[in-house]
Amino acid sequence: MSFYSPLYLILILGLIPLILMYLLKKEHEDIVLSSNYLWDKMLRDMEANKPWQKLRNNLLLILQIILFTLIVLALARPQIFKGSINSDNLIIVLDKSASMKNKDINGITRFEKAKEEIEDLIKSTKANTKTTLISMDNKPNILISNSRDKSVLKKKLNEIVVNDSSDNIKDTLSIVKALIKDTDNYDLVFFTDKEIDTDIDNLKVNKINEKETNISLDNMSYSKNDKNITALTTVTNHSNREQSFDISIYGDDQILDVQEVKLKAKESRDIYFDNVNKNTNVLKAEIDIEDSLDVDNSRYLVINSDPIKKVLIVSEKGNIFLEKAIGINENIEVYKSNEKLPNDLKGYDVYIFDGKVPKDIPKDGNIVMFNPNNNNLFNVSNGDKNGEIKLINDELFKYVNLDFYIDKTNVIEKTNWLRPILTLNDKPVIAKGIRDNQKMVVVGFDIRNTDLPLKIDFPIFIQNILDYTLNINTQEKVEVLAGENIDINILPKSKQVNIINPKGEKQKITSPSYSNTSYKGVYTIEQVTDDETLKSYFVSNIDTSKESIDIKETHEGNLVKNDNQYKVRTGKDIRNLILILALIVISLEWVVYNRGY
Repeated sequence: MSFYSPLYLILILGLIPLILMYLLKKEHEDIVLSSNYLWDKMLRDMEANKPWQKLRNNLLLILQIILFTLIVLALARPQIFKGSINSDNLIIVLDKSASMKNKDINGITRFEKAKEEIEDLIKSTKANTKTTLISMDNKPNILISNSRDKSVLKKKLNEIVVNDSSDNIKDTLSIVKALIKDTDNYDLVFFTDKEIDTDIDNLKVNKINEKETNISLDNMSYSKNDKNITALTTVTNHSNREQSFDISIYGDDQILDVQEVKLKAKESRDIYFDNVNKNTNVLKAEIDIEDSLDVDNSRYLVINSDPIKKVLIVSEKGNIFLEKAIGINENIEVYKSNEKLPNDLKGYDVYIFDGKVPKDIPKDGNIVMFNPNNNNLFNVSNGDKNGEIKLINDELFKYVNLDFYIDKTNVIEKTNWLRPILTLNDKPVIAKGIRDNQKMVVVGFDIRNTDLPLKIDFPIFIQNILDYTLNINTQEKVEVLAGENIDINILPKSKQVNIINPKGEKQKITSPSYSNTSYKGVYTIEQVTDDETLKSYFVSNIDTSKESIDIKETHEGNLVKNDNQYKVRTGKDIRNLILILALIVISLEWVVYNRGY
């Protein structure tokens, strides 16, 4: 047995004055007797006045001693079945990733069970224990640190909500190691359904992973021809027995097809759906089955429509090299101009300025500049003819060989929004950046003054520039795993950008980087311009490779070998039982007192 508040045991010394009161209490009075017949009774009374004789057969005193002792024990809060947490510093990690939504046969999820166990653990810790509570999904989050307030800890625990993302054990362990760096007296408890592989001492793992039947959709993709789309999805039976079920496919929330599937134990199979309308925006595949984990029974896919893009090349002399390299792409319409441009020029997805840059640059499309002059955005200066070319790793030069000759180039003066991509003698000659939601690529030289157009790498280089600048009407990245960041391609002409998550909640964003993807489903991107509201989509899906099965290995692929890991035990508080016994003793004392014992 252990005690939650052992200092209260010192109150047991209160029994001393209680006993003294009985020893000093006068139990007889002087009377006049007319006969010696009663002398024997008086003698017994005299014997009772002797100090220690007064305690003989005094039932009322015994009951009061028992009652006082029970009250002191209740204050000290004794616990039986002593728990395994004995340190003054406790770190609790709660896994809130998708697999914690697994349900047992009673419909209780692993997450709910873990929260109940954590609450019991918090209740059983000593009063001076400092507790840190950490939640873990794709990134760890310290919710409260070194708190002795159990009511606050319980409140923070109740606020934790499970989501659809994956766990990140590696980063969580890094945070824990930083917390315990200078601490010897600590306990670390993980509440998870995963294995933990670490060299951290005093680690206890409450592994919650009752095995139940689970079927998952692991992948979804499509192929497109001139008339329609063929969709593919991969389904896996993680259970130990054969399973039969239906798979349905939806296009923009309209059911398109249903197939019956039968899978053997541990079998995985690709299922195809033909003749899907190519104008569909979002596909959804769904399994019709009740299993332990519902969240992996559906999967989403965005279909890119690849609309025709409009590119304007502005060049006083004309540039056949650019026209040919851009014209290779069938989804691009190329327009040319060598005349003075109007001030209100608009209507193109990308503007390419070859040579002179106009004073008023269009705001509705992205910008590419070759051999620019000084302008309102940045300045240029004369560069060296010879020197060392250095590439700062970037997508613009993907699959492009740097072995080309430059006869003359300008140097791009540094700004806070342009990032150097290629340097000559450490001075930027190619740069790119985003300014007011406009993507810009600046090439400091005239490509006609190089031998680059004569090389097979030139069309690749131009295509890389187009890949970077021509995704403004659609979302470039359309799928993430739940919890991952995604870059939103914001239109230069957008006045406001909103993201609507699968729950229907709308959030205004001001930065292209978006991280609130923890819930599976379709996310709608609304881009509000002066004329209209443009919509595009991306989807968030479950990482079934980590969350749909009971992992036998750790996140690093090594079996757990740390023998110090074991399930944490909590002591059983018997204070309520003691208080009930105290009430019974009080009742007995009342009976004894009233009967004059």
